[in-house]
Amino acid sequence: MNFKYKLFASIFNFFSFFTSEKKIRNNKNVSFIMDEIDEISLNSNLSYIKRELDNRDNFKYNYIYKSSYSFDKSKSFKDKFKKFFYLLNFFFIKTYKLSKSHFVFLNDNFFPIAYMNFKDNIKIIQLWHAPGAFKKFGFHTTDDNNIKELLKMSGSKIDHLIVTSSNISEIYQKAFQVDEKKILPFGIPRIDYYFDKNNINPDNVRNIRTKFEEKYPEVKGKKIVLYAPTFRENKSLNDKITVNFDGNLFKSNLGDEYFLIFKSHPKYNISTVKNSIDISKHDNVQEILLISDILITDYSSIMIEFAVLLKPIIFYPFDLEYYISNERGFYFEYNDVPGPIANDTNEIIEIIKNNNFDIDKIKKFVFRNYDYLDDKSSKRIVDYILSEN
Repeated sequence: MNFKYKLFASIFNFFSFFTSEKKIRNNKNVSFIMDEIDEISLNSNLSYIKRELDNRDNFKYNYIYKSSYSFDKSKSFKDKFKKFFYLLNFFFIKTYKLSKSHFVFLNDNFFPIAYMNFKDNIKIIQLWHAPGAFKKFGFHTTDDNNIKELLKMSGSKIDHLIVTSSNISEIYQKAFQVDEKKILPFGIPRIDYYFDKNNINPDNVRNIRTKFEEKYPEVKGKKIVLYAPTFRENKSLNDKITVNFDGNLFKSNLGDEYFLIFKSHPKYNISTVKNSIDISKHDNVQEILLISDILITDYSSIMIEFAVLLKPIIFYPFDLEYYISNERGFYFEYNDVPGPIANDTNEIIEIIKNNNFDIDKIKKFVFRNYDYLDDKSSKRIVDYILSEN
């Protein structure tokens, strides 16, 4: 993979060498670097930034998808031929446009930037894809010296790192290996959704709920419980997720009042929980959070997003000891999560039956992870980067 990083960077550096600082400073070219094609069309951080930029001026956009790196050997000759032209586009057209960009926005790590020589007038803005700080990431999750060096080199190229709170700035500074002065606690754009009056007004929520019930009539008249576990690197543990949650038991005890829906991580390819609806492919996760009454999760950062709605969260970490020892680990004691912890489906049922939730604890958690609770994060970010010119 290092070869691909260096190849992409070398081609970029060639184009960059022939690009003048003045042309960059005076242009309105923007590059978005993301995992998948859908991310710019849906409610991702990048899509919110694009909307805000569109409100300001006529910017020109270049979209770079990290998935373009892949080359599936099992595909037909026709597919390989098409992929060949995708790769040409990725390594030449995209790098050319990137070298001419004034602003570059990322929502994840993109290791080629470690080897890229950016002109001073190009601004690199890392939005990251998750709010707050819960499970460890970046520099805190690897012992591989090569990865650590890539993270350090990549971090040195970032001009602005956007976080949700000054309380977690130090965590992000170390995870990304960036200078503390580059961190801006403006809030991440996708959280704007939950404070936009057009989204959260009762009529709109009812409309979203009605459309969901039309698609899934079995949900009608019941409270929605969303089970959204996180991804494990260990495949056998991923397979246990749906086995360890007893959907039949949940339905027999709570089925008259509650309905279970299941959302897996995009990396999953597993069956759904029994007696639940799999909404993993649903276009708008934010709408799902808006109409869900209770969230059940384990280590997923979705809970930091859901928390701003001040609705109950149940934590079901069936493999907690293994996860801490072998996967990510956390930035605080797991027992301090903003909701009750269940060890099995029976305990989940009892928590729901007894309404055993502490909303004040969720509020404290939210205030620790967010400096701003409004719909202005995108505006703050765009205001700041445009004011630098």
